[in-house]
Amino acid sequence: MAIRAFAAAASALLLIALLPAAAGSAPYKVKDLRVLSGPSPFATGCPGALFDETRIAGAEIEPAITVNPADPRNIVATWQQDVGRFASRSDLIGTSRNGGRSWKRVTIPGLSKCTGGTADSASDPWVSAGRGGAVYFSGANLFLTPEESFGANVASRSRDGGRSWSPLVTVAEPSPRVERAVVTADPGRPGYAYLVWWDRDPALIPPLDGTLQFARTTDGGRSWSRPKTVDLAPPNGFDQSGEALVLPDGVLLIVFARLEVLPDGTFLNTLFATRSEDRGLTWSTPVKAVAQQVQPVADPETGVALSNQDMTFHSATVAPDGNVYVAWDHDTAATTGTIEIAKSTDGGISWSGPTPIAGVTAFAFEPAIAVDKHGTLGVIWYDHRNDRLGDVPLTTDVWFAQSRDGGGSWRQTHVAGPFDLRAAPSPTGFPRLGEYQGLAGLRRGFAAVFTQAAPQAKDGPTDIFFARIAPGDVDDEGEDDR
Repeated sequence: MAIRAFAAAASALLLIALLPAAAGSAPYKVKDLRVLSGPSPFATGCPGALFDETRIAGAEIEPAITVNPADPRNIVATWQQDVGRFASRSDLIGTSRNGGRSWKRVTIPGLSKCTGGTADSASDPWVSAGRGGAVYFSGANLFLTPEESFGANVASRSRDGGRSWSPLVTVAEPSPRVERAVVTADPGRPGYAYLVWWDRDPALIPPLDGTLQFARTTDGGRSWSRPKTVDLAPPNGFDQSGEALVLPDGVLLIVFARLEVLPDGTFLNTLFATRSEDRGLTWSTPVKAVAQQVQPVADPETGVALSNQDMTFHSATVAPDGNVYVAWDHDTAATTGTIEIAKSTDGGISWSGPTPIAGVTAFAFEPAIAVDKHGTLGVIWYDHRNDRLGDVPLTTDVWFAQSRDGGGSWRQTHVAGPFDLRAAPSPTGFPRLGEYQGLAGLRRGFAAVFTQAAPQAKDGPTDIFFARIAPGDVDDEGEDDR
């Protein structure tokens, strides 16, 4: 690796002080940065799992995070462990009782053959904590044949802050069509949680077809309702990447993207929102928020596809005042791009934007957005602003921006890096960090989880990292009751 290039990149981080600060916005600092994942507990593999030889010990991706509203120092994260050609050996859980200063790593019993189940792989983990302290997990377990894979969406619940988990419940039966489920615990009604996923043609060859699916639990995860179709995409399109939000008045809002093939053969992603006033029994006609043409971008030095998602995997959050925000990446070339935000002030009925985060002009990808209890908006993402074309590494950093005025102005903070994106695992032919990273609001500040490759990663090609990002006047323990 070109040490000189990384030294130059590190020096360039000092220039962040020259960026304009948002009015009334105190500087945010990284209060705690540590490796969360550690050595693989499955380094010898999963006996009997098909294609297990393709999985890489110590290759972790796709972290998600939640904060227990009953105990804000209880933070729970999840990620894929030992990723390979067909997902990972299992999804892991990290749980902390002291605001992220130390972590205990546990498994979901029965999720894959590595944890006592029958599935060959696991994928797409997500966690969400609800009122009363219950933490819900959703993920996929994959059953493989030499010809295809069958994914089932499953859920589990923890009553002790993520240290132990209930037996898995299958919400969507194994099918080649099932994709990424996101669980959302209801912050106002104990025992209620919601699961959103997409059902689509696995070939991804036009004509496309697919639907947005929903299920809920009303008994704390012991059982789940039968899958319900929330939206059926028009011909030659499919819905994807849905996420349920619970508004302060109890209304459910699902934000999702719809991919469509245009007459000229190009692809269009459109962001939609649909509402339910009866906790998921019925849904409104989806409202269009914003559209963006899908624009794949290749690494100019290798020709390999880069990791921009073009709204496919967006991130959404709702603020204490009811405002809703959605973030995604919008890249136009290998060296230019930004993170864009759409906003709704009426519960998803109408939308403004997109508005780019000021000061982000390099290739940027995989944002995660959240809001803290004081209403400060936060976003983390990766970008290549410090990369130098022609050197050995693809220099990548993790950045954070906060806004005190609902996205009107932003102030940036460097969180982690630099690392070499080309050192990430590439079981499918291109380096990958997964499809999403995680951010959750604290009382004041944010808890973040994200993936880094070498030289930051030490246990395998990637590690999952935790960071607590807070104003300078918040103490190092993460305690703040103001």
